[in-house]
Formats: sequence, structure tokens, C-alpha cells
Amino acid sequence: MYRIFVLTFICLACNMNNRKEPAPVSGSMVSFFKEQVNPLLNNLETTAAKKRLDSILPVIKERDHYVEICSWLRCMAVAYQLENKPDSARHYVDRALQLAMEKDTTGRQILAGKIQTAAILNDCRSLDSALRYALDAYSLAKQIDSPGLPFICMKLYDIYEKIGDPPMQKKYLFEGFSRSTSPKHKTVFATNISAYYDRVNQVDSALIFFQALMKDSSFSNPYYDAVRYENLGALLSKKGLVKEGLQHQLKGMQISRALNELNAQSYYNVAATYRKLGQYNMDKNLLDTALHFVLQENNLALQKKIWQARAENYALQRKYLLAYAALDSAFAYYKKEVDFSIIGQARELEAKYSLLEKDNQIKSLALSHQASEKIRERQRNAIVRITCGVTIIATFVVGALRGKQKSRRIREANLRQQLLRGQIDSHFLYNSVGGIQRLIERGDNGGATEFVKRLTRLFRLSLENAREPFVPLKLELEALANYLTLQQSLYDGKFIYRISVEGVPNRETVMIPPMLLQPFAENAILHGFKGQREKGLININIQMKHKALHCIIEDNGRGVQGVEDHDQKRPLSTIINQERLEILSRQTKTPAQLTIIDKKAATGEAGVRVELIIPYRMGR
Repeated sequence: MYRIFVLTFICLACNMNNRKEPAPVSGSMVSFFKEQVNPLLNNLETTAAKKRLDSILPVIKERDHYVEICSWLRCMAVAYQLENKPDSARHYVDRALQLAMEKDTTGRQILAGKIQTAAILNDCRSLDSALRYALDAYSLAKQIDSPGLPFICMKLYDIYEKIGDPPMQKKYLFEGFSRSTSPKHKTVFATNISAYYDRVNQVDSALIFFQALMKDSSFSNPYYDAVRYENLGALLSKKGLVKEGLQHQLKGMQISRALNELNAQSYYNVAATYRKLGQYNMDKNLLDTALHFVLQENNLALQKKIWQARAENYALQRKYLLAYAALDSAFAYYKKEVDFSIIGQARELEAKYSLLEKDNQIKSLALSHQASEKIRERQRNAIVRITCGVTIIATFVVGALRGKQKSRRIREANLRQQLLRGQIDSHFLYNSVGGIQRLIERGDNGGATEFVKRLTRLFRLSLENAREPFVPLKLELEALANYLTLQQSLYDGKFIYRISVEGVPNRETVMIPPMLLQPFAENAILHGFKGQREKGLININIQMKHKALHCIIEDNGRGVQGVEDHDQKRPLSTIINQERLEILSRQTKTPAQLTIIDKKAATGEAGVRVELIIPYRMGR
């Protein structure tokens, strides 16, 4: 939807001419931009648009009129912007803005150049520079009464959203909405106003706003009506008026379907409403359709939300295994989203450095403006080569010095966050609640009380341990024993466990990373003993050798092959712990190791043997 404003800028790029100054040859060249170039750019046919612009370049140079030259340069910048080539787009718009600053007396060419520069800088996430250009354009547009003010307001809203300034977001959203004269533009502002109210948790304000819009028929058209109905329906559902909200959502989707504008977000919103009504099959079908659309849109954040919604659907139907699998998928998309955000940060740094060099290049070119075209071209090429060389060398040096350290810190933080979120999984929580309920129903109040005490102790230990990079071995073993005892109760004593520690003089001073042992014991319970008739056994032995703890976790379950054949994937906890051990090895300069052995393949016995070598630290 925001693309509406990007394409609107195409018109601004060519049409910001001085109305008091007659265009050359009755405006024939401006008409050429409107009729021959704008349609190609609107259809994203950028190659054809650039060829058409190149074909009229000799005529533009011969006529030598600054309005035509500025329009030509900005149209080329739009073409490169649509091709996601910000450096090329910046080159052309800077030339247009420089020429406008020299010759434009009306302010319209300067305004168009500043707007487009802010848009390119915003796409590059150079927010401080983008904000400066956008505010200059906003002030100038108010002075000359420009029709481009709604676009500038949307651009300022977008910048302040990325900066994280809600009051300024609200200011420019409502100003842009009030100044818009196009129904499609009003639709964009209305949708963003709804999203703003949702983010700041002001659902009542959003409802009042959209209910007022429903009564306003001055901008009614199918596209606008679809957005209004869908947003109002989603807000009513969130407020608790679920059936009324569903009627509005279905009406909006019907209009969008006729316009061929349905997307993943629409299906996701109406699925949530059906879920509130308890219509879980309809909810699942709509989420499946949303997932089909979102795969085409490549929206990782929405993919994660859809999988979380599917998990909630299964949980409400008490299909806990399916819910747990859906949460695993949501977690996988969270990792992709985090990795993508890290890449975006790196690109942002590169873009800022590149833009700084481009600014220096522009100043150098301005000093040589009076020289011949041939000399200027040689200087430009030389500066480009020098800039590229300096950028490559600087990037290499800075990356070599800081890249590894920064990436490691970010990765460690992400792993700790993943661990904190994943340590008490929903499957275990559902089983725990069910176990308490069974004890109460049997009248075993003492057993229920003891179970709650152990569960509370486990929660507190897990949350406290997960906040620290290293915890005492004593607390880690206490949390593990609590967890295994609770699982024994939940599985009616279908397995037993033994924990032995040898050669550790003081368990309170030996410090290890938290939550390294529990996931492997959990795998034995959830996967190794599944479907097994004989009583399960988990042996955990810890020995201190040299500068590391040698830990062995052994069970008599189905073995690695049986688990993989049944579950079809490696547990996420194993992957995370492998990465944590690699980081720990680099930090302590002591080898850390994880080995998983299928005992049946190795010795003919049943079960899995997990061997861990964990470097430790000594605390006080």
C-alpha cells in the first residue's frame, strides 16, 4: 500500500514546474514526461523508461532549460530508485538539486529535489540526513502551497517511525490525512493511523476514528471502503465485539477480492476473529491461506505470527503436540528474522559511510563547475575510483578489527534471549497444569501442593539462571533435579533418574553456563522413551578433569535412529547448545565438545549417550 506514495513521487519528479513561468515550447517536453515516461515508471518498466529518457537527452541539452534538465534528472533518479540502486539514484537527484539551487527562483525544483533526496536517504536508513532534507522540504512546501505536502507528511511519519518517536508520528499522520485529496492516499494514512493506535494500545481511539470514517462518503471508492471495513472489523474484534467485527471484515474482504487486493494480513486478521468465536477449522483454513500468500510476500515477521496463531489454535483444541511443533516453526522464523535484522544493521553502516563519501564528492564537483565538460568528467571518474578504493580499504580495516567481536556479542545476546524464551516450553507447561489437575481430582492435595512448590522453584531457578552467563553448578543441578522429578510425576513414574558428581570439591564455586544439561534429559523423556514399554532410565554423571567438566547423559530409550525416523528434525535446543559451546570454547580458550552416540549402533545396547566437555569458571 505504501507503494502508492512511491509512485506518486513519479508525478512530483516531473510536474513541479513554476506555474508562473511558461514552459518552453508550450510545455511539450513536460507533456512528454507525463505521457511517455510516467506510465512506464508506474508499471515498473524502468529499462524502457531509461531508454526513452536517453532518447530525448540530446534535445534536452540543446534547449538548455533548467526546468527540463531537473525533470529529466529526477525521472532518471526515480527509475534507479525503483530498481533499488540508491547510489545511482542519489547521483542524479544530487545533480538536479544542485542545478535547482543555482537557477530556480520559484522554489518548486528545489522542493522536488529535497523530497526525492529524503526518500532515497530514508530507503538507505540514513535517518538523520533524511530527516533534515524532509523537514526542509516540509517548510518550503508550506511557503509555496505545494500539493506535495501529503507525500512529505508520509515521508516524515516513516522516518519518525524508524527513529521511534510516537508523538511526531501522530502529528504527521493526521496532517497528511487532512491534506490528502486522493482517496487512495487517504486510505494509506487511515491504515497507518490504525496501526499507530494499535501500537500504542489505544483501541478505543482507533475505533472512534474509523467509525467517523465510515460516515464520511466524500472519499468513498471500492479500494478505500475495503480498507475501512477490514480495519474497523479487526478493531471491533479486538475490543470484544467479535460477531460485529467479523461482519465488517468479511465485507471488506469481499470488496478486496473483487479488486484482486487480498493479502496475507487480511486472512490472518479474519482468522483471529474466527478463533475467538471458537471456529477452529475455519481459523486453520484461513491461516493456511495466509501462509500461502505470505510465502510469496517473503514477510518473515508475519510468517512467525501465523505459526504462533496456529500453535494457539491447536492449544485451544488441546492438541498439544501439534501446538508444540507449530511453536518450533515460529521459533525458526524468529531466528531468520533476527539474522535478517543483523544483516540490515551492517548494510546501514555501509550505506552511511558511502553517503558521507558521496557528499564529499558532490562538494568537490561543485568547486570545478566552471571547468570544461571533459575535465569535469575526468575528475568525476577519478573521484569515484578514489572513493571506491577508500571505501573498500576502510570497510576491510574496520571489519577486520571490529566485525568478529561485534558479531560474537550479538550472537551471544541472541542465544541468551532464545534460551530465556525457550527454557520453559509450552508443552511442559500444559502437562504441568494437567498433572496438578489430576492430583486435585484424585484428592491428593498434599501431592498437588508439593508439585506446585517444585514447579515454582524450577521457574524461579530457570529464570534467574538464564539471566546470567555463568551460574553455580549447585543451582544448575538443583534446577535439573526439580525438572526431572516433575517429569516423573507427569509421566506416572515411567522412568527413573540418577545424578552423580565426582571430583568437584565445591559445587557453589564451580560456574558453568545455564541450561546446558536439561535439554538432553528432556529429549530422552519426550522422544527417547516415547512408546517404550520398559521402565526408562536416565543416568547423569559429572566429573572434573583438568579445566573442564566431563558430563555424560545416558538413557535406555529408542536411540538416535528411532528418534530421527519419528520426529524428522533435530531439536532446536541441541543446535543452540552446540553454538553456545563453540562460543564458550572461544571465550575460555579451552576445548568444549558435544558428542551424541547411538548406543545401539556402537555397542548394541538401547538408548543414547550424550558426552559434553564444558569449560568452567571459578567463582567466589
